Amino acid sequence: MKKLAVLSAFFVLGLTQAQTAAPRVELVGYAVLPADTFATGPASGQFNGNGTKLEAPRFSSQPVQGFSGVQFGPTPGSYWMMPDNGYGAKYNSADYLLRIYNITPSAKRSSGGAGTVAVGKFISLSDPNKKIGFPIVNENTRNRLLTGFDFDIESFVLAPDGTIWVGEEFGPFLLHFDRTGKLLEAPISTPNLPTLSTLSGKAPLVIGHRGASGSRPEHTLEAYQLAIDQGADFVEPDLVSTKDGVLVARHENVIASVDAQGKVLEATTDVADRPEFKDRLVTKKLDGVDVRGWWTEDFTLAELKTLKARERLPALRGTAYDNQFLIPTFAEVIDLVKRVEASSGKKIGIYPETKHPTYFAKEGKNLDGSSINVNLGQKIIETLVEKQFTDPSRTFIQSFEVGNLKELKTVLMPAAKLDIPLVQLINGSGAPYDFTAGGDRRTYADLATAAGLKEIAAYAKGAGANKRLIVGVSGANFTPTSLIADAHAAGLQVHTWTFRNEPPFLAAGYLNDPEAEMRQFINLGVDGFFTDFPATGAKVKALYTTAEVRSPNSPSVLSSSPNPGGVIGANLGGSKGFEGMALNASKTKLLPLLEGTVAGDPAGVLRIYEYDLAAKKYNGTVHRYRMEDPGYAIGDMTVVNDNEYLVIERDNGSGDGAKFKRIYKVDLSKKDSSGNVQKELVADLLSIQDPNNLAGFGPSFKFPFVTIEDVLVIDANTIFVANDNNYPGMGGRGASIKDPNEMLWLKLEKPLNLAAGVGQK
Repeated sequence: MKKLAVLSAFFVLGLTQAQTAAPRVELVGYAVLPADTFATGPASGQFNGNGTKLEAPRFSSQPVQGFSGVQFGPTPGSYWMMPDNGYGAKYNSADYLLRIYNITPSAKRSSGGAGTVAVGKFISLSDPNKKIGFPIVNENTRNRLLTGFDFDIESFVLAPDGTIWVGEEFGPFLLHFDRTGKLLEAPISTPNLPTLSTLSGKAPLVIGHRGASGSRPEHTLEAYQLAIDQGADFVEPDLVSTKDGVLVARHENVIASVDAQGKVLEATTDVADRPEFKDRLVTKKLDGVDVRGWWTEDFTLAELKTLKARERLPALRGTAYDNQFLIPTFAEVIDLVKRVEASSGKKIGIYPETKHPTYFAKEGKNLDGSSINVNLGQKIIETLVEKQFTDPSRTFIQSFEVGNLKELKTVLMPAAKLDIPLVQLINGSGAPYDFTAGGDRRTYADLATAAGLKEIAAYAKGAGANKRLIVGVSGANFTPTSLIADAHAAGLQVHTWTFRNEPPFLAAGYLNDPEAEMRQFINLGVDGFFTDFPATGAKVKALYTTAEVRSPNSPSVLSSSPNPGGVIGANLGGSKGFEGMALNASKTKLLPLLEGTVAGDPAGVLRIYEYDLAAKKYNGTVHRYRMEDPGYAIGDMTVVNDNEYLVIERDNGSGDGAKFKRIYKVDLSKKDSSGNVQKELVADLLSIQDPNNLAGFGPSFKFPFVTIEDVLVIDANTIFVANDNNYPGMGGRGASIKDPNEMLWLKLEKPLNLAAGVGQK
């Protein structure tokens, strides 16, 4: 997946730690299991990457390779080693049987040894009692042996009661087997426990900007209805006044504008084509600018109701829905929301904006030259009270001007005994018009400062900031500002605008992916965002609010069809589930480690969960592990003591392309300034000393395989490390050489602080 070029101190911190000098590590034991090692079983390897059968299986039995998990075996010097799903993907592994092998290495050491590996008995993983609630490859067989199509098993531990716990990636699930490999209970889903940076810690609001204005003409009941259907939490009517003082929903009180030659520049109605209203065309000064067009304040509501809505951006969005819908009143918008709430039980918010309040109250002129004198704030309050829609949790009132918001706060709402939250809109340039009209020289830039936001907090609950005030754009690069942090420090929510799916509205760095833009802003902590495409907003929000962590291969994702809001989907990229898992030293809980970042978490930060064995449930605690680079991956995790664990972290290179293969010790009881577990470098696997040339590569030895997925503590001074190879993968020891399973015993420079019972018996 392509990554956004977001500039952040995260990368600087990661680079600094990655460059820390590695302690000395010496190879004291070495053994190799050849790549072409097979065990009894049916022929395999008959599927390609899309699940299509080949003419014949590639292998006459089951490959033993490659190992993704290791624990101590039943006899001294032996190990249980678990291959993953087989051939590297779901659809090419349907005939690869999931097993755990007992292997006994004869390590080559300075004192001698063959350096070979004997493969013994194995445990077959199966579901004969039908605990799995979705179809598996061997669904209708007696033993229901599990395959690499069913699960991508990556980590395992042996519990004190002799049962086997497996962490897998397709769900991701925890799988609980008895000592013979039979599944004991249904796969255990992973709870989603995101850490959101919003002011409340809750997921942000999806606000239907002028309704679903990317799909229907804006500010129509049909656009608002579609926004609700697509999953919007709020709909936004911009409000202006008619000649007879009724609030209607239009983005501007100019419902069609023309140039000096009479050519229509922009129109949200068909008024320019209506000869009966030809005499209403007039030039007025709106917020200090001359504009020629037709104006809502020169039409009665009855007259406006004869007009039909049109698409404001016809060249981009087409005209399929032109001349079908009417201009709604604010009261009609409220009625629509109340009908939807009554029929669906879902609560929908309304987010009105006062458009040009100074113009309507003081400076605007009717067609006959008389003053308009309409207080938009007063009209909004009167309508909300009349329609009994005054719940402060379902209403915001916003404005680009300041004075009318302060009047609402100090005069109009107290008089009506209301306390509806107000939002100060902040544009990317210019100044509030009431500032300009009153001689106040401050600009929106002043309001966007930390001091300006504190001033806003005296009368408003939120800042509605132009998105470029939150993330600056330079070519394909993005530079987050401090606006969200400053606003949150002042107690203000941040609602940003406007998110649109079309390429002309997306900065180059998003690579035409509107979801990437939304994810970036959610990760930065916005409390709400306006979008012309609420379905996209709801889909992205759902990544953060779904009750479970789901990979793209999760059965619930693969078997589901998106609802009208498109909110069913994966919130964990690729097959990046429980790559590592440890049993704590006290043997009371599992600590499964995700390989990928869950939507809502900072880039490159992974979750370490806690699963209570006695209670048989996740206990709600999540630790955070920060990778040195968001593009890296996790290989395995093993216990040192109840607080400390070893974690393999690696890049995706092999052979000469391998640049980063390391083992860190993490302390779950100690966190850095960002709340991530503290890390200490234990071993650089690309810089291993081999003074006795045990591996045969000279005095300096590298372990340059793509996937290094096994680590186990032998004693305080020694660890065991081995690689996976996604048989028949190549590249570690040569472009045309199948990767074997190499097994290393490494002597550490600094002894580990082992808990009692940890290490080789």
